[in-house]
Amino acid sequence: MDSSALRDFPLKALQSLSKDVDENIVKPFSRMRESVRREFVHARDNPLDGARRAFDLSKKALIAALLLWAVWSYCTKMLDPTVSAITSFAFSIPLSDGSNLNAAYYDPKLVAAWLSISILTFFLLAQNEFRAFLKPLEWKGYITSLTAVAIAILIPLMVDNLEFSPDKGLPFLLLGIPAMAGYALSTGDLPLILTWRASTYQTIRTGVPLLIFAYYALNVAMAPPILTEDLVNTSSALIVGMAAISWILIQTEAANPEDQERRYAAFMFILATPLILYTVTRIIFLLNNPDSVTRDRWDLDWSFMTELNAFEINVWPVEAVFGEDSRWRFFTAAVINSARVTLVSIVLCTLLGIIIGVTRLSSNRLASSLATIYVEVFRNLPLAVLLFLVWTQMGETLPLFGDEANIGGWIYYSNKGFWIPLAESWRVYAFLATFILLWAFTRIKQTIDTRRQDSVVDDSDRAVLMRSGMWGAVIVIGTVFVLGDITTPEILKLRPDSPGTWRVVDGTAFEITPMFTAMVLGLTLFTASVVAEIVRGSIQALPRGQVEAAVSLALTPYQRLRLVILPQALRSMVPLLNSQYMNVWKNSSLAIVVAYSDVFYVIFVMMNNVGRLIPLFLLLLVTYQVGSLLISGIMNAYNARVTRVKI
Repeated sequence: MDSSALRDFPLKALQSLSKDVDENIVKPFSRMRESVRREFVHARDNPLDGARRAFDLSKKALIAALLLWAVWSYCTKMLDPTVSAITSFAFSIPLSDGSNLNAAYYDPKLVAAWLSISILTFFLLAQNEFRAFLKPLEWKGYITSLTAVAIAILIPLMVDNLEFSPDKGLPFLLLGIPAMAGYALSTGDLPLILTWRASTYQTIRTGVPLLIFAYYALNVAMAPPILTEDLVNTSSALIVGMAAISWILIQTEAANPEDQERRYAAFMFILATPLILYTVTRIIFLLNNPDSVTRDRWDLDWSFMTELNAFEINVWPVEAVFGEDSRWRFFTAAVINSARVTLVSIVLCTLLGIIIGVTRLSSNRLASSLATIYVEVFRNLPLAVLLFLVWTQMGETLPLFGDEANIGGWIYYSNKGFWIPLAESWRVYAFLATFILLWAFTRIKQTIDTRRQDSVVDDSDRAVLMRSGMWGAVIVIGTVFVLGDITTPEILKLRPDSPGTWRVVDGTAFEITPMFTAMVLGLTLFTASVVAEIVRGSIQALPRGQVEAAVSLALTPYQRLRLVILPQALRSMVPLLNSQYMNVWKNSSLAIVVAYSDVFYVIFVMMNNVGRLIPLFLLLLVTYQVGSLLISGIMNAYNARVTRVKI
């Protein structure tokens, strides 16, 4: 750059700044002033209409004031304990033996690291530059995220190497950084500044506040007293102001969709900042509480799970032996118990729900009425009450253990359980593997044929009959293969003349406990009523012309249902079924009603035996969360395939 360009640079920068100020501040203020003047003129010329507008304006102002007060209260409630916690963590009074007189002391570097990681996570989600990382050479698309990562790494190093006072410097730094991140998100100028594309006005608007904050953070003694003496109220006012301005900008809708999305993300980040800070500092405080009782209660050490368990449960297929296996083994067996009752209930409630949902739409008044009665009875019945009724009725209906009730010597049943023939496990696994491989083969073949024949699927009667025959043959042959070497229940009576002394010899039958049966029945009957309504509503939501077109093609009722109605209804059914399947998993926690050894029951008993409530409760929480997320992921993947549209 030559000398003349250097001389002209300040003048050009000043001209650019003047133009930006005129466009972004002067003109909007002038438009607002002109709008207010027109409102006054209109109110003077039309008093009644002016009074109505004044009333509407007053109502909006009152709602806005209440919302601002709610946000202010939320911020102060979250930030006040946050500042107190950071201060209590940072005070260090070391003793000669290496310990610290402050029982709540926690390394400020670690506090800064945990807060930085939490804020960085939410900032990256709000910035949403993940797709840009797929193109490493186009660094301008993700420079803001890289800068945020670098700052998050730098903050703990600064805290470790620089002297920040516990009562002013450290809280000012750790509260100010997320506030400045929210401000940078709301303006959207940071990517332009980092890539040297920002105007003078944008640089001043975003860069100057960030530099001022950095200066005061490093020289907190130079900061105005209002920023350090009353940090909670100052930070709350800053967050409320930024949230209000962001919401006003969002409501104007005077931006392109990308900027609107950025403003929404910035608004949510600003509102979430106090909660994030409070949550992280609260967890650290609980784990390092000055009170030894509270600290021991929140000690997240699961070493007690390696000890031997002190009670028995009924499990399959994982065996957990009382007095020999650890609590982890019993926990694993309980999770499998919950999973198998959930899987069986999901399959059965889906089949029963589809049948009842379709029956409700039947023209047969008797069938539709019975289906409606089923739905209204079971849907409005609390699940705990239904499980209790099923459990008591099974106890009343099934024969006593003294009676050797059986079906042809193949199936024995009593109020103690059901015993059915036992097949060799390798035959069952071979049949399942063959079934899965055949399913995968047909899916791949269908995909190849669809692409080759221009999306035409052969759904003629002959093709359907061939596919049905193939699957029927596989099922029949597989069933014969599995039943080719089975053992029927072998009864052993210790005292032939005494009733109730019989038992099934181990290894000769497969036992189904009445607790498992009651749980499956209760979950199936309850959830099927909701699934039936989902099926009915999804079918009725279809345009009537689709059904009429299927009728005009002379399709049979079964063909209409399989080829036209259900494939289209799946689009609206799957998201709702996703929620119901997750409800089945969570509702299985009511297994304690029927004394079924699910994960909730086992954890509950462990809580009473061990007394480690918080670690066990967190373990239970994570278990149900993982199960729900797994079900949701599978159903979302299936929903993506069902809703895939070819254009």
